[in-house]
Amino acid sequence: MDRSPESVATPDGVHIAVDCYRRAGRTAAVIICPGFFQSKDTATFQRISQTLAGEYDVLVMDFRGHGHSTGLYTFSAREGADLEAVLVFARARYQRIGLLGFSMGGAIAINTIRRHQDAVQSLIAVSAPSSFEEIEFKFWTPEAMRTGAQGLEAGAGCRPGNLFLAKEKPIDNIQQLKSIPTLFIHGTHDAIVGVEHSRRLHAAASEPKRLEIIEGGGHAEALFRDDPQRFIRMVQEWFAPSLNLKAISDR
Repeated sequence: MDRSPESVATPDGVHIAVDCYRRAGRTAAVIICPGFFQSKDTATFQRISQTLAGEYDVLVMDFRGHGHSTGLYTFSAREGADLEAVLVFARARYQRIGLLGFSMGGAIAINTIRRHQDAVQSLIAVSAPSSFEEIEFKFWTPEAMRTGAQGLEAGAGCRPGNLFLAKEKPIDNIQQLKSIPTLFIHGTHDAIVGVEHSRRLHAAASEPKRLEIIEGGGHAEALFRDDPQRFIRMVQEWFAPSLNLKAISDR
């Protein structure tokens, strides 16, 4: 499996770093969108990428203000341009694309593909907030800070920008996604984005859709760290039909 670094540019001049896990001849890819303070270079996101790359090509990105991307993070206000640039790169190379977004990465994915519904065949949103305004102060609670400390790895970090720019609400945009299969995954012990966010998003989404509630599960990539096999199985089985892959249960 080849892993190669790429860089794509946004219209506002930000350079977005992408690691591509490739195998010759593949026609499907999954774009991984990490959440706030996370990057493609952490051990957890490298493990997720390497594991999923056994099934299809994987493009894992750093949003602006994270990792090797330039710019400052705006908490979903401008990050849609980052994902759009990666989608342009991917569409030139693949026939089918899935999106796997974690936390704020999931929110950005929902907001972005509302404008690019022909570009994506399947979506998974892990611990995604339905509205940033409902979680912006929860990042700094003792429970949230403990959650962050537990998952702190080399490569994590953020260069924050303007927190107060206007932001789209995923709960508004999810209603406009038509015929994009969407899986919502959430843990019941999420101290940053409560499980009710995924419940609301799932209720507002169009079919086909599914909600997976992980009893006792934490926030976003912690769901992978706590039970990698279960998490990867959910992801692979959801993407299989849309990306024309053989279902795991049929192997």
